[in-house]
Amino acid sequence: MKICCSSRSYARAIQSGDLTQLEWVDRCARLALDGVDFASAHFPRTDWDYLAQIRKLCADRGLTVAAVAIDGEIGGDADVDAQISLIETWIGNAVSLGAPLLRVSCGASTGSPGIAWRELIRGLKTISHAAKEKNVTLALEPRSGSLVSSPTDCKRALKECDSAWLRLAQDVSAALSPSGDGDVLFDEIVVAIARGGDTDAGAALTMRRRGFIGFMTLETSGADEDKAVGAGLERLRTADR
Repeated sequence: MKICCSSRSYARAIQSGDLTQLEWVDRCARLALDGVDFASAHFPRTDWDYLAQIRKLCADRGLTVAAVAIDGEIGGDADVDAQISLIETWIGNAVSLGAPLLRVSCGASTGSPGIAWRELIRGLKTISHAAKEKNVTLALEPRSGSLVSSPTDCKRALKECDSAWLRLAQDVSAALSPSGDGDVLFDEIVVAIARGGDTDAGAALTMRRRGFIGFMTLETSGADEDKAVGAGLERLRTADR
């Protein structure tokens, strides 16, 4: 099982300045992780020299750059064209970092459902085309309350976008939940997210046995970040023995 850690697991320490992004990479190496999953909000700057430094550090520490998770949304009540521009910038940053995946999520809408969905699909098609040009796969993460929150929403979005460069990032427990259509979306999952819960280990192991070969990204929360990450990592590794 390949395991990486999301920098969101250390959001408090990074945002407060207690831990730099470079120090976080070193911490992941000491945990003997297979890779790292960068949150866009945690980059102090995104010029080429800094991104090259981060990529080189990961190579020196034996860590794969598994993904970048953009702290922004597509669709909803915001300006979709502005969202597209931001995501296209991060597609370019992902290329500089050597990240094959860019995790994205959808916004919520309080307006017309039909217009919101139309604009979402327009945005997803545009960024999927941009991702194809750079050979970066987009991993769409369903979220409660957003325009894409259920297996049905995921299936519809993927079908209407019709791009091999748009796939799914899915919570490990939800990935195996009955969707009403069987597990028709299982093969679309390119990265699984482990939140540090008690059910993560069993679900992750089941996914691996069924043939999932992507990264499990550990994205925990809690005041004691090292403790939360350590406990989540131990569950995943124990299940994989």
